[in-house]
Amino acid sequence: MVYLIHFERKLHHAQHYLGFVQGDLSQRLALHLSGHGAKLLKACKEKGIGWHLVRAWPGGDRHFERKLKNRKKARLLCPWCGLVL
Repeated sequence: MVYLIHFERKLHHAQHYLGFVQGDLSQRLALHLSGHGAKLLKACKEKGIGWHLVRAWPGGDRHFERKLKNRKKARLLCPWCGLVL
C-alpha cells in the first residue's frame, strides 16, 4: 500500500511524505509516530511538527510509489491542499 502524509507545517522545503508498506499500515504509522522509520518523519517528531495520513492507495506497490515520487509534487495528490487529481 502506498500512503500520503501531510505535515501541519513545512519542514524546510517539504510538507508531504509518500511511503510504502507491505504489511499493516497502522503498524507502520505507529513506527512513524514513535520517531522510527523514515528520516523525514523522525525530523518532524524532533521539531514538534504534527502530521496526518490524508490518502492511501491500497493496491499500490513500490513501483507505483516511485512513479508518484518522481512527479515531485505530492501536494497535487493531497486532498488537504485542495488540488486533488
